[in-house]
Amino acid sequence: MLYELSENVTGEDEKRILFILPLQKKHKENKTFLDVLCQLEKENAITEDNVKLLEEVFRKVSPDLLKIIEKYKERGDKLHRPEIGLMQPSAPPDYEHELINPHLSIQVSSKDNESWDEGIESLIEHNGTILGEAEKEDDESGNIDHQLSDLRLNPEVTPQASLQMELYHMNHKHRGYCLIIDNSIFMKGKRREGSDKDAGALSDVFSWLGLEVEIVKNLGTEQIRGCLKRFKSKDHSERDCFVCCILTHGESGTVMGSDDKEVSIREVMSYFTATSCISLALKPKLFFIQACQGIYTHPSSKVEPDASVPVEHKKYIVNVPKEADFLLGMSTVDGYAAYRHKKYGSWYIQALCKNLVEMVPRGEDILSILTKVNKDVSLKEDSEQKLKQMPQPAYTLLKKLIFPVPDVPFRSTTCQENSP
Repeated sequence: MLYELSENVTGEDEKRILFILPLQKKHKENKTFLDVLCQLEKENAITEDNVKLLEEVFRKVSPDLLKIIEKYKERGDKLHRPEIGLMQPSAPPDYEHELINPHLSIQVSSKDNESWDEGIESLIEHNGTILGEAEKEDDESGNIDHQLSDLRLNPEVTPQASLQMELYHMNHKHRGYCLIIDNSIFMKGKRREGSDKDAGALSDVFSWLGLEVEIVKNLGTEQIRGCLKRFKSKDHSERDCFVCCILTHGESGTVMGSDDKEVSIREVMSYFTATSCISLALKPKLFFIQACQGIYTHPSSKVEPDASVPVEHKKYIVNVPKEADFLLGMSTVDGYAAYRHKKYGSWYIQALCKNLVEMVPRGEDILSILTKVNKDVSLKEDSEQKLKQMPQPAYTLLKKLIFPVPDVPFRSTTCQENSP
C-alpha cells in the first residue's frame, strides 16, 4: 500500500501532505515520498493494522488515493504492490520459459587455458525447476507463487544496449547490508573445503565497496530462514542496496542447510520483495549463489559432486520475483558443474571478486562486470578432465547499477593471488 500511494501521489499533493504529516523536518527534506511513509511506520505513527493517520491526511488532500487505503483494509491489512511488467512472459500465467541445456563448447588455445591442477571439487549446483511450494513460516512471506514468476536469463549480457539507462542512486553514507551465508560443514554431506576463501574474499570486496558485511556459518534450514527474516526486518531506508551471497551444497532449485535439508532459492529471494521488505522497494537487491546447478557427470578422484546425492538430469526453469530490481548471479548454467579449489576457493566467486576490484574503479556497471566474469570462468579448465564452467546472471533491474569508486585502494589477503 505504501508503495502504491507513493507511486500515485502528485507533486502538489505530496507537498501538502508533507506539510501536514507530524514528522521532524529532517525526515521530510530531500526524501522520497516512500521514505517519508517508511519513517511514519518506523515511528509507529502507522502500523499494519492502524492506518488512521493516512486516512485522515488523504481524505483532506487527495480523496482519490483514499481508495487505495480502503482497499488495503479490505484485504485484511496485506501490503500490496502492483506487479512491474519488466521481462514478464507474453504467454499465459502458467507458462514458464524452459531453458534448453546449451552445450558448452569453448575452443581456447592452450596458452589461454587456465588450469587448476590439484584439489578441484565439483559443486554440481542444481539450477532446477524452482516451482515447488516454498515453505511459509509466517504471513509476512506472502503467497510466493503469486509473488514470483520467470526471470529472463542472460548468459551473454550486452550492456551497450542500455548505455543511456538511468542509474540507481548509490549515494548514502552506508551503502547497504551484505549477508554471506557460508555452509561448509554438513551432517551427512561432504565438507566444502575452500569455501572460507570465498567467504573471506566476498567480505573484503563488499566491505571495500561500502557495505556492512556479516558472515554466518553452517546454518540449518530454519536458521537460514531466521537469518533472512532478520535482514528483511532491518531498516534499509538509509541504504542504497542489499547483497546476499550463499555458499553451500544444493539440489535442483535449492540451497542446502547444514542439516542437509533444503530451502528454495525462490523463497530466499521472496523475503526481499517490495511487499515483504518495503524499505528496499525501488532499490537493487543482488543475490550470488555458489550452490549446485546440475548433475555430476565427470567421475574423477579430484572432482567430486557437491550435491548430497546424484539426481536425474532434466530441463530446468528458473523463477525469481517478477518485481523489478533483482539480480541473481548463478555460479553455472543449468545442468553443468561448478568448480571449487580446496585451497583457492571457487572459480565463480573468485572471478566475481577479482572483477569487482578491477572494474568498479573504471566505472563499469554490474552487468558489464558479470559479463567479464562469464568470460573469465569460461576460459578456466581443469587440466586432467578438461572440465569447463559457464556462470549465468539473470535480472529484473530497471536501471544501471554502478558502485561508487571507493576512496582507498583495495587490499586483501583472502582473494586469490597465486592461484593457477
